Amino acid sequence: MSAHRQQIQAIQSMLVAGHRSVHLDRHTLLLIGGVGGFLSVATEWVITDTRFPDVSQRGMALLVWLGGWLGTMALLDAWLTRQARSRRDETLPFAQAQITRAWWMLLSLGCLGSFAMFFYGGGAMIYALWTVLLGLGIYFFGLFSRPLIEWIGLATILLGVAGLAAGLPYGGTRWLNASCFAIGMPLAGWLNGRLGETRLPRRGLALSLWLALVVGPPLLILRYGPTQVPTGPVLSTPALTGQGAEILRLEAGSRIPLRVDLDSSVLSVSPQAALELIFQEPVDVALIDGQPDGRYRIGTGDWHAIREGVLNLMIDRITPQLRDGLPEVRAHASFDLAQHKEQRP
Repeated sequence: MSAHRQQIQAIQSMLVAGHRSVHLDRHTLLLIGGVGGFLSVATEWVITDTRFPDVSQRGMALLVWLGGWLGTMALLDAWLTRQARSRRDETLPFAQAQITRAWWMLLSLGCLGSFAMFFYGGGAMIYALWTVLLGLGIYFFGLFSRPLIEWIGLATILLGVAGLAAGLPYGGTRWLNASCFAIGMPLAGWLNGRLGETRLPRRGLALSLWLALVVGPPLLILRYGPTQVPTGPVLSTPALTGQGAEILRLEAGSRIPLRVDLDSSVLSVSPQAALELIFQEPVDVALIDGQPDGRYRIGTGDWHAIREGVLNLMIDRITPQLRDGLPEVRAHASFDLAQHKEQRP
C-alpha cells in the first residue's frame, strides 16, 4: 500500500472518530442499568399506601427517593468518568459532555413526570414513560457513537410505546422497564464493543439478540411467575370465621355495594349511599384474618395480586344532563382484565 493511500485512510479514520466521538465507559452503563433496574423493582415496595397514606406525601416521597438515587448516581458517574479519562490521558469530548447533560435532563423529566402523575393521573403509564425516556437517551448517545446504539435507542422507544399499545398490564410494563435498564444498558455496551462498525446484516442480528434478551425475561415472569396460590378453605360469606387464611367465594349474581368517599367543596356523598354491583362471573378473594390480602381469581383463571395491575378501570366520560326535568350526572367506565392475559373463563 502506498504512503499516500495510508495517509488518506488515516485521515478517514480520524474523521470517523471525530463524528463517532462518544464512548460510554463500562461503569456508566453498569451504574445506569443497575440503579434504573433497582428503582423499577424496589420503588413499589418502598413507596406504599401504608407508609404514605396521603397522595401528596407519596408524591413527595417518590420525588425524594428518585432524586436521591439518581443524583447520587450522577455524581458518582461523573467522578468515575474523570478518573478513568485521567488514567487514559484523555479528555471528555464536547459532544459527549453536551449529550450527558441532555441525558440527565431526560431523567429529571422522568422524576417530575412521576411526581405529577400522583396529582393529575396517568400512573398506569409511568414505566412506559421511563422506557421511552431511556430510549431517547440511548438514541442521543448513538448519534455520536456507532449505528447499533442508535438502533437500540429506537428499539427501546418502540418497546415503551408497544407495551401500552398491546395492553400490557402495569406489572408487565414495570418488569419491561427494569429489563431495559438492568439488561439492556450493559448488553448494548457489550454488543457495541464486540461488533464495532459492522455491516447491516450483522447489525440487524445484534439488534435481534438485544431484543430477545431484553424482552424475554419480562414475558417469562408474566407467564411463569404467577401470584402465590393462597391456602385455606373456600367459603361463602356466612361461613367465614375471620381467623387465619380463608378464601371467600362470591358466586355469579352476587351483589355488593360500591360506596364512594368524595372530597369536594362543591358536592358531598352520603356515607350510606351505595351503587349496587353484580358479579357476572364467580370471584375468589384471599383473606387473612377476615381481611382481603390483595389476591383474587376470576372464574377458573389464574390467581393475581392487585399490585400486578391486571385489572383495568377507566372512567372515560362524565356527562351532566337533565332527565325528566331533573338534573343528574352519568358516568361511563370500563373495568376488565388486561388484554394480553388469559382468556376469560
